[in-house]
Amino acid sequence: MSAFLDNFQPDPDMPDIRRIWRTAKPLLRDAVVTYAPFYPEYAKLKVSKSRGPSNDPSCPSARAAGADIDVVLYSHADTFGDPHERAWNFILDHARLIEDALRRKLFSQHSKYLKQLLDEELPGATHLQKLWKTIESRVMWDDPSAVDHLFKLVAVGLADSGLDDYGFSSFEFQTGWDRDHGLGILMHRDRVLAADGMTVLIGSPHSIVDSVKYAQQDDRDDGDFSLLDS
Repeated sequence: MSAFLDNFQPDPDMPDIRRIWRTAKPLLRDAVVTYAPFYPEYAKLKVSKSRGPSNDPSCPSARAAGADIDVVLYSHADTFGDPHERAWNFILDHARLIEDALRRKLFSQHSKYLKQLLDEELPGATHLQKLWKTIESRVMWDDPSAVDHLFKLVAVGLADSGLDDYGFSSFEFQTGWDRDHGLGILMHRDRVLAADGMTVLIGSPHSIVDSVKYAQQDDRDDGDFSLLDS
């Protein structure tokens, strides 16, 4: 077993499929979920004393940046090794490039959520109007800097397969836009492929490529790397 794999322990809930390592956050270190536009109670929520901070999308610990993340290896064939390690080393070696790609995707997702709020949710919801009036002056909502107040990176998933000998990677975010499902952004090397709920794409028991193609049919942003023609 490599020194890289020695860092990981089996996930107690899924020991044959997932292994976990807690380590320093390599990018998006200061991004937090300061605001949750759909949830008026968010600012008053407390972290559970019994559970403590968690990666659950609804955990109010999303308000604190934290220094660490979970790195999670996924394998439905019980093979943990080189594709995972290559993907992780690529992240460390190209952190700035990957963060730029993630910020582009996060801002695209944010812009869609914001448009939905303003066009569909806000007009008929008095309680949301009051909340929005309170927070709208605090963030430049139409500027890319808004992502630092609405998304917190809590985990990176690494797959045993990819488009070459580097495994897929998935960046898992708590987000003020969806405290039920969070947001997972799947990448291969420095290319963004698709977004869905936390761990949905990387944790699929089916082909990740097929899952990405299905997601891209309905939701693909400018700059995403398309697999639909492959």
